[in-house]
Amino acid sequence: MFQDVFPILYAADVEGTVRFYCESFGFEVTYRWPPEGTLDFAFLRLGQLGIGVGTSERRGGGAPRFELCFEVEDTDAASAHLLALGVKQLQPPTDQPWGERNAYFEDPDGNPIHVYAKERLDSAE
Repeated sequence: MFQDVFPILYAADVEGTVRFYCESFGFEVTYRWPPEGTLDFAFLRLGQLGIGVGTSERRGGGAPRFELCFEVEDTDAASAHLLALGVKQLQPPTDQPWGERNAYFEDPDGNPIHVYAKERLDSAE
């Protein structure tokens, strides 16, 4: 059910944080949102692993500084699984304009858990 996982760091200055990780450690930007303009999110890869860097505005004041992001084949099925285990849901499965269907949950310490599936091109009807 769960296929991949990576952390997302929240940053007040996404572009500055991305630049820091790229210049200091050799990360490479492999995805950015939006494609042009002020950067809201970037995925950085170093070898086979990666991290996300997103705007701290998403998290609100006093909230955790990171989230774990799990790729799944089916967001709705993964959400149902987590709900059945009693995991607190923060956002139900929702289609996003950047091509994923995601949902948010919370771990026991209040850290967000982002569950997403990439949009399937073959599922368009």
